[in-house]
Amino acid sequence: MVFGETARLGWSGDPRGMWKVWDDYGIQGTQFLPFFGKDCPVKTGNPDVLVTVYRKPGRAFIALGSWANAETPVRLGIDWKALGLDPARSTLYAPAITGMQPEKQWRPGEAIPISPKRGWFLVLDEVPRRSPSSP
Repeated sequence: MVFGETARLGWSGDPRGMWKVWDDYGIQGTQFLPFFGKDCPVKTGNPDVLVTVYRKPGRAFIALGSWANAETPVRLGIDWKALGLDPARSTLYAPAITGMQPEKQWRPGEAIPISPKRGWFLVLDEVPRRSPSSP
């Protein structure tokens, strides 16, 4: 997903959970800021963990992908001005995606654990949510 693709329904899995999250977020019309671009406003500080951002006003959808061989905690370096968000009011929210990830939430600056060869899909915004907190 760091590149923005999913499995094809009926061929290699069931991507409907991911499609729902994209629809809920409003992925259409976002600005794609890939991990290899100089203007990507989120960084991991770890060459084995890549991040791509789908930006829209007041929100960012973040795809994290790890190529590390061990669990890797990352603290995201976020360009708050580029995203138009207030770090004091923002959260990193991982919506539940069937077969992919449980629902979780982190505050900016908290370490996000990433399992080997896995990742997270996160919504970064200022929306208050009741959700499970970080482990």
